[in-house]
Amino acid sequence: MLTRGIKTTLTLAIILLMATATDVFSQRGRGMDRRGGMEQVCPNIPNLTEEQQQQITDLRTAHLREMQSLRDQIDVNRAQYRALMRGDRADMAAINANIDERSEIRNQMEKKQAEHHQAIRNVLTEEQRVWFDAVPRGFARPGARPGPGMRQAAPYGGRGGRGAGVMRNRPGFRRGF
Repeated sequence: MLTRGIKTTLTLAIILLMATATDVFSQRGRGMDRRGGMEQVCPNIPNLTEEQQQQITDLRTAHLREMQSLRDQIDVNRAQYRALMRGDRADMAAINANIDERSEIRNQMEKKQAEHHQAIRNVLTEEQRVWFDAVPRGFARPGARPGPGMRQAAPYGGRGGRGAGVMRNRPGFRRGF
């Protein structure tokens, strides 16, 4: 009788531990599956010189600084949006202005990304440009498919795959905003 109770308790503990571990590993934060260094910016571009690598690294560092500044602005904008939406009396003019401001910041981010891409292309030779344009960002070679641990196209327009802890379209599920 005592052995049966211990086995039941142990089985329940193992199931609980496995469920918790699955939920933790399914949560992917920003940048958790990205590689750093030259592989991310210029994966396996043939014949990069030391000078080209240094130029690309400098361009990337400056770009990341600019993008972080814009991401911080979006974070502040989102906080203001939440405050406007939760107020007793919603000021639709202020809400719409806030949305327009966030759209403008995202527009700036996309333009900066295109500018950065062209700046890297300008550092490369013609052969290297062809390679750079052919390789999707984050993959090792042209035509490569995502493997385990690599980010894949998100279903339903999301930022990543659905994890085990995600409960979309269920009663009581509240979307965080």
